[in-house]
This record gives sequence, C-alpha cells and structure tokens, in this order.
Amino acid sequence: MSKGLIPNFFVNYSTMKQIMSNIQKDEMKISKLIIMFSILTAGVYFTGCSGNDSETPLKDKAVAVQVAPVSFSDGKGALLYSGTIEESETIPLSFSELGTVARVYVQEGQAVKKGQLLAELNDETYRNAYDMSLATERQAQDAYNRLLPMHNNGTLPEIKFIEAETALQQAKSSSAISKKSLRDCKLYSPTDGIVGKKSIDPGMTATASFASITIVKIQKVYAVVSVPENEISSVKKSDKAGITIAALNNADFTGTVEEIGVVADPISHTYKIKIALNNTDGKIKPGMICNVNLLKENSQMRLIAPFQAVSVDENGNSFVYAVNDDNKSVSFKQVKTGVLFNNGIEITSGVKNGELVVINGRHKLSDKSLIRIINN
Repeated sequence: MSKGLIPNFFVNYSTMKQIMSNIQKDEMKISKLIIMFSILTAGVYFTGCSGNDSETPLKDKAVAVQVAPVSFSDGKGALLYSGTIEESETIPLSFSELGTVARVYVQEGQAVKKGQLLAELNDETYRNAYDMSLATERQAQDAYNRLLPMHNNGTLPEIKFIEAETALQQAKSSSAISKKSLRDCKLYSPTDGIVGKKSIDPGMTATASFASITIVKIQKVYAVVSVPENEISSVKKSDKAGITIAALNNADFTGTVEEIGVVADPISHTYKIKIALNNTDGKIKPGMICNVNLLKENSQMRLIAPFQAVSVDENGNSFVYAVNDDNKSVSFKQVKTGVLFNNGIEITSGVKNGELVVINGRHKLSDKSLIRIINN
C-alpha cells in the first residue's frame, strides 16, 4: 500500500462522521417539533371541548316527565284481578268394562242430551257370555220346573229340591251380571251438556280407570280468580263483579260471588273465589281469560297512587320516583302497596298525601335525576 493514501483515508472518514452527526441532530430537532405540535393540538382540542360543556344548557340534561299526585280516596271502586273461565260442572265418563272401542258417535264441543249414546265397545265376547248364561238359566229353570211337582207331592227329598232351587238362582244371577256387562259396552250421557274432551277413538283399549269422554255443563260458568290473603277478608258472598272477556271482543258481563275458598294456596298464599255468570247462549267457553272488577262500596280512606307510577325492582320491591320540593329533581322511594282499585293502587307506606310522583318517563330516571315537568 502507498503511504500517501493513508492521510486521505482518515480525512474522508472524519468528514463522513461529521456529516452523520449533523443528520442525527436534525432528526432530534424534527422529533421535538412533532411532539410540541401534538401537545399544542391536544390542548386546543380539550380546551374546545371544555368550552362546549360549559355552554350546554342545564335544561337539556333534564328528563321530560309527567307527574300526578298521590291522594286519599274513600275506596269506592273495584278490586282488579285476572281470572279464568271454568265450567260449572265436569262429568268424566268411562266404560265399566275392559274392551276395544268399536265406535264413537260424538266430537268435542258437541251438545248432547241425557241418555244419548256416546260410544260403544266391541261387545262380541260379552254377548257370547250373556248367551251362555241365558242357556244355563233356561236349563236350571227347566230342572226346577220338573222337580217342583215332585216336591209338592212329597216324593222328592228336600235336599234335591234345594239344590235345584239354588242352581236356578245362581243361573239367574249369572245372567244378570252378563247382561249388565253387555249393557256397559255402551256409554250414555247422564245429563245434558257439552262434550268437553274426547280421549278415545275406534281401535283404542278402554279401561274403567281411564276417562273416555268428559261432559261439561256451561249454562252457568264461573270466573275463577285468586285473591291475596290480605284482601280475602273484604270479599263476601253475593258481591257483584264486572267481567270483561277479551276473546269475545272485550264483552262485559255481570256476575255474583258464589264460592270463597277457605284453604290458601301454600305457595302463592291466595284464595280461590268463584263468580257465577249466566251463559244460556253458550258464548262463554271454559278456559277463556277474563279481567274481573270486584265492585266494592266502603268508606275506608286509602292513599291511592296511579298505576303508572309504581314499578317493581329485581328483588320484587315496589318503588316510585317522587318529585322533590324544587320541582326540578326526583328521589327514588321504596313503597309498600295494598289493594288494587280501578283508579289506582293503594300505597300503605313510603309516600305522603299530595306528593307528586312520576307517571311517564320514569324508565329514564335514577335517584336525584333532574327533571322537567311537561304536564299539559
């Protein structure tokens, strides 16, 4: 290698190192400028947002609601319940004998008369048994008729005549049993009514423990409702009730309380009551859902709140949103409820007479929420 080349190499290396150092310094300056610009931009953004929040009108945060007062009422009105229509009488019919169903003459919903033939079994076996018993009876009767003159003349031992007489009685009893079994192969209606349920068809096997056809009587029906134990004492026999049945285009009927249960349901602690309705035209069908307004007249003063004001939380506790004195906010208040009336629900504790409660818009509220009352 030439010695003259070494200085030039060190000169070029030194120059390149200086150039790289300058480039790194420039990059650091650019990075600092980018960071400062980002901070400045963020500050301007948050300052702008803060300014917009301060300018938001307070009234825009308030929830528009409608309110109504809680007030005392004399209790005149109606206790409200939901009930189900039931037939006045149910008659399950079954064959007395075991056998195969041969024919069924009725369908569900068909009106039947007392004594009408509903269905019958294949009676071949029972008919043969009856014919056999009749033959035995005729034979026994013939033997008895032959021995009777001899018994009257005293030429027949008494024991022989008693045997013949016993055989005749046994044959007659056997014939009667066979005749009844043959007759029981036919199922007749014991009363006028409607076929409520048909559980058999030809070819099926019928047994005595199996209800083949159910007859219901619906000239009079019952609206059956469950009354809570704290309200049952106010229900009396002969109380009038208004019944509304949605299935009949919300038709209205009037009924009378006929039965009041004396044993409470062990789970719901409610008592069954039956309200009789006249149904001579047969329009009301068992199983229909109905709304029952049990009309009551009494002078007991009760604190009543509108239905719309009372809600129930996930624990089953009732609550309302009561308007505070400033008329600009609400408070969450748990309440205890009592009897339902057609003009509201009884409040036994939690709010006072005259206190305003939210009836519309409460689903948007929480405790201490701001409100704006928009009652017309």
